[in-house]
Order: sequence, then structure tokens, then C-alpha cells
Amino acid sequence: MPGTLFLAGWLLALAQGGPSVVRVDSREQGRTFYVDTDRPKIREGLRDASAPSPAGDIPSWLPPYPGAAPWGERARENAPVDFGFAGYTTNEAPDDVFAYYESRVRATPGVTITYVNRQPGRGGAMHAEDATRKTVVAVSPGPKGTSLSFNWQPKVIHPVPLAKSAHLVGVWFDDSKGILRLRDPATGKEYDLSMTTMLSYARSVPLEPSARTDFPVWLAFYPGAKVIVANAPPAGWQPQGPADMRTFKIEQMSTASVAQVGAFYKQTFEQNGLTIASETAAGERYYALEARTTDRMHVVYLEAHGQPNGTKIVMMDHYSWPRP
Repeated sequence: MPGTLFLAGWLLALAQGGPSVVRVDSREQGRTFYVDTDRPKIREGLRDASAPSPAGDIPSWLPPYPGAAPWGERARENAPVDFGFAGYTTNEAPDDVFAYYESRVRATPGVTITYVNRQPGRGGAMHAEDATRKTVVAVSPGPKGTSLSFNWQPKVIHPVPLAKSAHLVGVWFDDSKGILRLRDPATGKEYDLSMTTMLSYARSVPLEPSARTDFPVWLAFYPGAKVIVANAPPAGWQPQGPADMRTFKIEQMSTASVAQVGAFYKQTFEQNGLTIASETAAGERYYALEARTTDRMHVVYLEAHGQPNGTKIVMMDHYSWPRP
């Protein structure tokens, strides 16, 4: 597996959590996960990394639209293990494309449509299933014609055969795909764990301080505030062109007043060279501030909302290509 995958997230074994616990820092989720690989629900979510995807190939009753061009397919490597995807574009009208698939699916024995949402002039969405898989067909106007996407997943997935005594260790974590790769050193077998399973069954906390040391200095955490979430671009990410943009987002709760929070961040922004572009204050109910770096690579928004249990603080830093 390429070493660059480590750039998507940090993965560390936690001695204090026991040998079965793996730490995963997900900047995409703004959370640090502590994954107990001995937990039954975690083990039920494992997928054999060397086996074909449980999703399989696209159902034969969902062929490409005649003359459509493929625009996206999920490669097996690091793809969501229980999920299949394919996309196409065509110059045909969205309603014609949607009608084609609805008619075809209804005429296929053993296939049932469970949901239809037609949007006249814009296509629509349809859910259908056969004996083994569930699918979603979505048709909509796109930037290069009509976009058509298929999602499918198996109805039943059997847990991997894994000895109860097996000890799993972390190999890598790909934050962009939301996949944690684990290995059983005794057998050499590797397994994938999805972010969906981690969100459901792993303990997590807001992104640990050690995983946010590269946050811009002006995105200070308010003293004593409770951090709710701390999302960030991948570590080391930088814009490569005018269309590139990623966002830092921090949410906190503080017992300080709205005015105190506003004054703290206004001073913090100015001390770190940001220019205040706008400011709005409404007593202890609301405060908002917009600030920018000189090159406008960073445009920062702060909002403080007075609530019965304190002040909610929301900061967003849009990081992009330099602008005049």
C-alpha cells in the first residue's frame, strides 16, 4: 500500500487503551476514534481486504444508457467495501433517461421498485432491489449533460471468519475514503473497517490536539471551552489552483458571554495579521466577524450564539488559492 496513504490520516496504537485499541485521527470527521478491535460489533464490520467486494458488479438489469459516456467508477483499492458506484453522462433529456430505467426495471422479473421520486424536467431517483442487492438510480441535470449515477450494496453480508483470539494491529488509515486497514500478524490476513462502523461502534472525541498542530494560529480554541468538533483539510494540504478550496471548521461551547468571545477572537485575528472585513453585534444574542489574510488565501468567519447553557462558537476558515 502506498505510503502516501498515511497523509490522509494518522494512525497510532494506544498503549493506555490496551493492545486491542487503535487510534485514528480523522480530520474529515473532526474526530479522533479509539477503535477497540476486540469489540464484537467492530469485528462484525470487518471485510477481507483480499476478497472481492461484497457489493459485486453492477446488477445486469442496470446497463449503461445507450450512447452514454462513463464518468466515474469506484476502484477496488480503498473503495468503500460494501458499496458499488458507477456514473455516466448523456446528452439525452433527464426525463427520458429516467423513464428508460424505470420502464426497464419494472419489466425485469425478480426486481422490485421500492421508491420513486420523479422530478419533471430534472429526472429523479428510484430505489429498486432484487434477491441479493439494493440499488439507487439517480438522474439529474449536470454540467456536461444529464448525469446518471448507480449505487448498489448487498442485502446480507456475512462476517469474516476470524478467531476469537486473533489480535489485530493497524496498518494504515485513508481519511478520504474512510477506511481503516487492519492486519492479523499471526496469519498475515488484512481487513478493512469502514468509517460507518467506526462512527457507530468506536469511542470518539473531538480531534485530539496532537492532530491539529498545523491549524492556523488564528483558529485559537477559546480558553476553557468544550470542543464539539474540529474538522480540517488533510494534513499538509495546499491549494494547487484557483478552484481548490478546503475548510477548517471548529465548534465549541463556552460559559463566557457572547461579548467576551467576540472580543477574544477580534483581538486574536488582528494580532495574527488578519484584516477585519465586517463585524455584527446584537448584544448577548449574537456576534459575527469576518476576517481575511492579506493574500485572501484564508477567509475566516466567526459566529457566537447566546444560548441558555452558554455561548456556542462556530469558526470556519475557507482556505484557497490567493486572490486579489
